[in-house]
Amino acid sequence: MDKATHHPRIAFVGLGRLGGPLAANLAEAGFHVTGYDQDPVATGRLGTERIRGADSVAAAIDDAQLVMTCVRSAADLDKVLSAPGVTEALAGVEALLDFSTISPADSAECAERLERHGIAFLRVAVSGSAQAAAARQVSFICSGPKDTYERHTALLEATGRSHTWVGTRDEARAVKIAINMLVGVGMASLIESVALAERLGIGRQQFLDVVAGSAVGSPFFAAKTPALVAHDYTPAASLALMKKDLDLAMAASAEAGVTLPVTQVALDLYDVCAERGWAERDLACLDELYSVSENPPSGGAAPTPQEETCRP
Repeated sequence: MDKATHHPRIAFVGLGRLGGPLAANLAEAGFHVTGYDQDPVATGRLGTERIRGADSVAAAIDDAQLVMTCVRSAADLDKVLSAPGVTEALAGVEALLDFSTISPADSAECAERLERHGIAFLRVAVSGSAQAAAARQVSFICSGPKDTYERHTALLEATGRSHTWVGTRDEARAVKIAINMLVGVGMASLIESVALAERLGIGRQQFLDVVAGSAVGSPFFAAKTPALVAHDYTPAASLALMKKDLDLAMAASAEAGVTLPVTQVALDLYDVCAERGWAERDLACLDELYSVSENPPSGGAAPTPQEETCRP
């Protein structure tokens, strides 16, 4: 613990679209952060007087009291924990806070692995885009040891607008998966509504303004409105990650014995977009299917990944 500021020394692994802003916010708040990303460009981009770049996971963790991770998948998290020298570097670490989106089952395995070394594991699900993270407007859904959560709320408050503790194990993962279902299905529903309104003669901007003031208006829809009006699919949340999140939802539903037909339809649509090479665009690029297609699929069903068109 730094004696002057009472701030723990932090290793932040995963400095991408979401992790980068989170780490930068912590540094700006006075926390001492050493960062690492498998992409050296990402590490270099955040190099400041506050953030010290490291050339390996182990080097980032060395002398840290807290480790934070924000990676794309459970496989990537496993690579972090299995990297050369990491087991030894973790010896002085009190807790690991993971901001990744992974399944409850994979999360539980990670927790067991860390707990064997006496390291507390706090699951920190992030609700919000990369832009929201940069503006400290994300919210955090946390689960894991409550005392670990309570000791580190200052970290969460330094880089987000709110935080909630939902349980002692992997409850945060379940909440995040369910929220991301709403994001994926909601985006598809909004785009389909826009397509219908436009075909009925209502301007896109006008329709979205009406939606914003209606009972179904939401911060998420409002945030996506400029991109939909401008047909700008610069990624705030990529379609590839949306697909991953809906895949997690479908896997969780299979384990829980719950059928999710609406989510499956949305996933099929995102699969079509991915097959067209749009995986790294924003998930709102689903709009392009409705813009370019003239021939709806037969039978009123959602298109499978093999079909080339979408209901206009």
